[in-house]
Amino acid sequence: MDPNAPMDPIIYPILICAGSLVISSLLLTYAVSWITIAIRKRRAAALKSWRERGVEIRLGPTQVNFLNEPRMFGVGGNGTLIMSDTALHFAQVSPEREIVIPLRDIDRAFLAKRFNGRIGGPFLIIRRKIGDLTGFQMPNPQKWADAINQRVGAVGAETALEAAPYELPGTAQAGNA
Repeated sequence: MDPNAPMDPIIYPILICAGSLVISSLLLTYAVSWITIAIRKRRAAALKSWRERGVEIRLGPTQVNFLNEPRMFGVGGNGTLIMSDTALHFAQVSPEREIVIPLRDIDRAFLAKRFNGRIGGPFLIIRRKIGDLTGFQMPNPQKWADAINQRVGAVGAETALEAAPYELPGTAQAGNA
């Protein structure tokens, strides 16, 4: 190959594309590690706070994605969930806050395939006595539903997968019952 020969013009777009992919990969790696660190710090802070306040952990901690009906606690986010002897405690990563649902306010827990516009569960759904629903996407939701139902006296409650107990208006998709 002649060193004085002009470069093929296709090489420039290929180099630009490859460079963009490398930069995008580095930025994505940085973002994921920053989020992971934030989750770990928030979880450690929540566990420390719960211990200092004398909260006795009966189940958990587990990482969850909190999904809620609008207008109640907000729409949701990632965080850590525990069950104490008196309540479910959720420490959200961002915005940093704690949500406490007293067990005495819970009617029952069950599983659902869909919740609040999300499909693919099973989601752990908490129905409070006032009728609102709170959902958690988590590992082993059946274990949590059984433990919650036992604590709230809904031992005979069916926790089997239910079809979409709640959907926001306009989010139900045809064929995804």
